[in-house]
Order: sequence, then C-alpha cells, then structure tokens
Amino acid sequence: MKLTLDELILYKGDAYERYGITAAYLNHTEGRPTQSSKDAIWVRWIKEEKKYLVVDGYHRVIKGLLEGQTRFRCKIDWFGKKEFWVPPKDQRFNLDLKENNYLRKKLI
Repeated sequence: MKLTLDELILYKGDAYERYGITAAYLNHTEGRPTQSSKDAIWVRWIKEEKKYLVVDGYHRVIKGLLEGQTRFRCKIDWFGKKEFWVPPKDQRFNLDLKENNYLRKKLI
C-alpha cells in the first residue's frame, strides 16, 4: 500500500536526538543511511486519528524524502504489539509543503 506523508504519524525525536525522524536524518547525513531501503515501511493504523503510525522505517522515510518521494510503500503491522505510544501532536514531524515553497519546489 502506498501512503502519503500526510497519512503518516512520525515522531520528531527526543532532545538527545536518539530517536525519531531527527535521529534518522542525522544518521543519514553522517554516513549511516538505511540498511533496508528496499523494505516497506511498517505502520500501525490509529483509528482515533485515521492515520498510520510509523513503527519501523524512519531511515527509509528520510531517504525517500531526500530523493523527492511524497508517497511511501507501507505494510500494515496487524500482529505486532497491541498498543503503541502515539506521539502527542506537538512532538510530531510535520512537513507542510503548502507553507514551505523551497521544499515544495524540490519535492513536487
């Protein structure tokens, strides 16, 4: 299944830059890119928000964004942990292309 960035919930990361999209970006720019670029991104449906939580694949999302992708091949994790931590809205990565002309030109 292909999902757009707007359909995904991505954690920005912690203050120590160890987790989330921030850590994945830093890893990528420091020469530690994804080791599984051909794999799908694992997501979990969050019914209350009608969005998919990324549970595995942050490095693949970063690689895709830097290559201009706006849609990502995803696989739903139906059988993983029953409950996942969903980051509060203020701790989520949000790439609003409508407000960012530079990135809009680069990615679209």
